[in-house]
Amino acid sequence: MYNLAEYGAMIADKGRTAAYARALEQLVKPGSVVLDVGCGPGILSLLACRAGAARVYAVEQADLIDLARELAAANGFADRIHFIQATSTELELPEAVDGIVSDLHGVVPLFRTAIVSILDARDRFLKPGGWVIPARDTLWTAIVTSPQAHQQIVTAWDTEYGFDLSAAKRRAINLYEGRRIESADLLSAPQCWSTLDYRELGSPSAAGEVSCIVERGATGHGIGVWFDCETAAGIGLSNSPASGEHHVYSQAFFPWPAATMLSAGDTVRINIRADFVVDDYVWTWSTDVSEPVPCSKAGVSYRQSTFFGDTAGARRWRRRAHTFVAAAGRDATVDRLILELMDRRMPLGEIASEILIAFPSIFRDWETALGRVGELSDRYDR
Repeated sequence: MYNLAEYGAMIADKGRTAAYARALEQLVKPGSVVLDVGCGPGILSLLACRAGAARVYAVEQADLIDLARELAAANGFADRIHFIQATSTELELPEAVDGIVSDLHGVVPLFRTAIVSILDARDRFLKPGGWVIPARDTLWTAIVTSPQAHQQIVTAWDTEYGFDLSAAKRRAINLYEGRRIESADLLSAPQCWSTLDYRELGSPSAAGEVSCIVERGATGHGIGVWFDCETAAGIGLSNSPASGEHHVYSQAFFPWPAATMLSAGDTVRINIRADFVVDDYVWTWSTDVSEPVPCSKAGVSYRQSTFFGDTAGARRWRRRAHTFVAAAGRDATVDRLILELMDRRMPLGEIASEILIAFPSIFRDWETALGRVGELSDRYDR
C-alpha cells in the first residue's frame, strides 16, 4: 500500500512510532506471541521483540517483506520473527497470539481493507483477554475554510477556455482528498462522529451525525475529518489540526459543491457514513446549514457520496452485482492458459513460448510474452 519513502516517513514520525513503541512496552510480556498485520519493513515487529516477545508472526503481502527479513537479521531477531508473505485474511497460524499490532492507517483509519484485516485477525487468532494495538481510533470532524483546496478540487473545472467540463466537476465534488488542514482553517469546534474500539468492533463500516456551531463568520468550503489514535491505555497520538502535533498522516478534506458564506452562530448538521463495499469504502456526507434566525441561507443543504465520484460510473458497480453474468474476454483466455501451464510446473520461459505460439496477434515477441507471464507469477506464486 505504501512505497519505501512513505514507510521511512512513518518511522521518522517520532510521535507516531513512539506511541506504538510505548504501547508494546506496556503490553508485551516475556514469552508473548505477537501478530504484526501488514508489517511493511518490520519496525513494529522489531519493537515487539525488543519489548520481550518470544515470537512475532509478521505478515506482509508485498515483496517488501524481503527487506523486513534483512532488517530482522541485521538486528539479531531473525530467529524470533516469522515472516509470512500473504494477505492476513488468507493466513493460517500454528497457535493463537497474545496480541495484534498494526498500523494500516491511510488518511483515516477507514482505509481499504485495513479494518477488515484487523477484525479477521482478532476473531481468528487472538487469545481471550488478548490485546490489540491500536486499541481504538476516534474520528472527528469540523467545518473547514480552505479556498485553495476547494479551488483545486472543485472550481478548477470552471475554466476560461469555453469547454463544458461539468461532468468532471460533478464527480470531483463527490471525492475527498488528503490535505493538510491547519488549526486556523477550522470554523467550528471538532465533534466526534465515531469511535472504533478494535476489541469490540463488529463491522468495518462507520457512521455518525453531529451538529457544529460556526464560531466566526467566513466562507465554508467543506468538512475536515481526522483521527485520534489510542495505542494503549494512556498512550496515543492525535492527528487533529488543533492538537499542535504534526504526523505523517494528513487530514481528509470533503469538499462542498459550492463555497458557502457562514456567520457566527450558524448550525451545520453533518451526517457521515463510511460503508465498506467489496474492497474499499463508499463515503457519504450530507450537510445542512441553518441560522439562529432563518433568512437567506436557510435550506442550504448538500448530499454527496464517493459513489457518484467513481469515474467508471454505474458500469463498475453493475459488473459487481450478484446478478451480473460476466463474459470472459481475450485477456482471461490468455491468463487461463498461463495459469494452467503454471499448474503443470512449467518454467516461465517455456510458458512464454507456448503463449507466443497460441496468441501471435497479442504478443509481438517472446520478451513481451514473458512479461505477461511474469506478472501472473508475481501475483500468484507462493
